[in-house]
Amino acid sequence: MNVKKVSSILLLMLFLFICLFPSISSAHAYIKKSTPVENEILKKSPIKVVIQFDETIQPEFNSIQVFDSSGKRVDKKNGRVDPKQPSVLESDLEKNLPNGTYQIQWKVVSNDGHPVQGVIPFQIGESDTSQNTSVVHPSSKGYTPTPDLIVIRWLQYISNACLIGVLFFMLLVIPKDSAKELSVIQPLIKAGKVSYIFLLLSILLSLPLQATILTSNSWLDVFRISTIQDMIVNTQFGDTWLVQVVLLIVLAIPVFLLGRNKSNYDFLNWIVLILGIGLLITKSLTSHAASTTNQYFSVSIDFLHLLSASVWIGSLIVMVVLLPMIKRSETKDVYLTTIRRFYKWGLILVVLLAITGVFGSLSYIPNLYSLTHTDYGKVLVWKVILLLFMLVLAAINFVKGRKRNKKGLSSTIWSELLIGCVILILSVLLTNLPTAMSAPGPFQETKTAGQGNQVTLRVTPNVIGENLFEVTLKDNNGQQMKGIDQVTLTLTSLDMDMGVNTVTLKKKAEGKYILKGMGFNMAGNWKVHVHGLTKSLDTIDTDFHCIVGSQ
Repeated sequence: MNVKKVSSILLLMLFLFICLFPSISSAHAYIKKSTPVENEILKKSPIKVVIQFDETIQPEFNSIQVFDSSGKRVDKKNGRVDPKQPSVLESDLEKNLPNGTYQIQWKVVSNDGHPVQGVIPFQIGESDTSQNTSVVHPSSKGYTPTPDLIVIRWLQYISNACLIGVLFFMLLVIPKDSAKELSVIQPLIKAGKVSYIFLLLSILLSLPLQATILTSNSWLDVFRISTIQDMIVNTQFGDTWLVQVVLLIVLAIPVFLLGRNKSNYDFLNWIVLILGIGLLITKSLTSHAASTTNQYFSVSIDFLHLLSASVWIGSLIVMVVLLPMIKRSETKDVYLTTIRRFYKWGLILVVLLAITGVFGSLSYIPNLYSLTHTDYGKVLVWKVILLLFMLVLAAINFVKGRKRNKKGLSSTIWSELLIGCVILILSVLLTNLPTAMSAPGPFQETKTAGQGNQVTLRVTPNVIGENLFEVTLKDNNGQQMKGIDQVTLTLTSLDMDMGVNTVTLKKKAEGKYILKGMGFNMAGNWKVHVHGLTKSLDTIDTDFHCIVGSQ
């Protein structure tokens, strides 16, 4: 089967999977619902506080504390994850709390291993001007990648890519009659062994790194038996880390036997390649994809994306390692033939990268606003731009290989590799930043109702808590509608049965109606039904689908 047929089949299969199994992810755990909600004014003291997140939270390294306006802690210090609902964090409160302002300070570890924390203010009774009434704003923030994380995770990506690239070249790209020649095989075996050493180092360091993230302690403080034990026994990251260490131990034997036994040449190479790919699978299990509603499919797509990028960038490292071949007349033709053979495989890699990348964007980018106004969106834009530059250089290298033109080939291959290394850094950032689903931004959409009337709904800032709802009504001539007796909104959560909340908007001007209030009490998908009633008892009805953010 040729390359075009393979890429066509992969394209069709992935398209069908994406259509049949759509998935949305916020990638860090965020609040869907809390009791009390942000800035809620309660008539009497609650018995406990409850926070429900959009995904399962890990049982360790979480906290929930409640403080009054003076900073005194008023919960019973029994914060816990509900064993029957692992997405719920709760704590009991002291009895009969006096009127005043309070704040819930919470911290959890999401299913993908990222810590998230925030503050939920609420009030009991009417405010007392004699008390300290300093304003507490609701907040929610995820983990921001630090230099140590970027370096260690990038080292893991690049060394794993190099290992896979070496084996991919040895088995599938380099012509069979040249694959066992000493001048070709020795540099590749050395590159494979060096990449294994750096891969081992990066994975060993990843556990204490994760401990610094979850405990907020320094590197010197996390090398305690109790901390390491908690990480391994009580976190999903620890489970994955153990699997990675076992794979590395098994991988050590065939890696260091490479090139020593030519009779088992292909067998050992396939073992190393399969185990190296296995390590990529474990990386996908701790990515954003691990927090989606269709976890298995999303992890598979993330793995395909990571595998395609690893083979591509790892192959570029191999091409740089073998560059000296182009300077020798007896190996120049072998090198140029290898370049040409790789870029035929490159077509499949590009197809996989494009489709899986689009899927990721649809999963984590809800709209154009979030693409340009969130850190995740901005990093993704730069990744796409650099990938396009990389594709241009790949096309140039393919043409040079096909025409057997070595002029300038060294500089273009180096440039393509360097851009690939930068893309891996951006991938590390994307894996550890909150996705844009948590901040979709203000919602605005216009729909046409009966008789050509236009209804525009705007919600600002479109997050859990207080929002400004604005409805604009225009007739079929584009003029502000007059004679409107009443405009109401009916808010219904599409993710959870929370009943129906109907509110009446106030008239601001002819055809303009507003309301500021607590319409959304959880993040996710909402249906907003706009109902207008004219003085002549005619109705204007239309529905909007709104994705509500958590921060």
